[in-house]
Amino acid sequence: MAPLFKLANPIRFDKKTKIGQVRGVDAFVHWTVFLVAAVILAGVLRRPGLTLLGLAAYWGVLLVHETGHLIAAQRLGCQVFSIELYPIFGITRFGTPWSRLDHCKIAWAGVLAQAVVAVPLVAWVAVFGYTRFEALNMLFAILGFFSLGVAIFNLLPAPPLDGATAWGIFPALLAQRRSRDTNPRKYR
Repeated sequence: MAPLFKLANPIRFDKKTKIGQVRGVDAFVHWTVFLVAAVILAGVLRRPGLTLLGLAAYWGVLLVHETGHLIAAQRLGCQVFSIELYPIFGITRFGTPWSRLDHCKIAWAGVLAQAVVAVPLVAWVAVFGYTRFEALNMLFAILGFFSLGVAIFNLLPAPPLDGATAWGIFPALLAQRRSRDTNPRKYR
């Protein structure tokens, strides 16, 4: 099995820069991501380290989401071609799933991956509050609260958001159940 994340060596800047691999799948960052980072850093000269950490956490939210899609697609037998990160969204490119239900599962996987990271962080802050460390608090805010908000927003049933596909899981499960009820021997 391929390592979870492997950095590209060397990194060659291009329109889409390969930054590494996630579970053996090439991960790219669009040039506009670097442009946005440069603009943000230029405007925040007072605390560039904290700003870089915030940017990394933000892109981590995108990468966690897309990695969720990648893992689900691979587990469902779909070939995954790439992950691409843009300034405000990501794309996981994969082959056509076997069924509508599989496509819905892949759509849900991105949101669930975010929840796996975000919910414990939100719970920590709810129970213990924020810390006295500004950098850690920023990670709680971005990887926790912000990520959870983005995940919920992404479930709106409107293309190109995942919710346009994800909510189809209920009709797909119902159709699968009806198929089992009308053809019980096929599923034993």
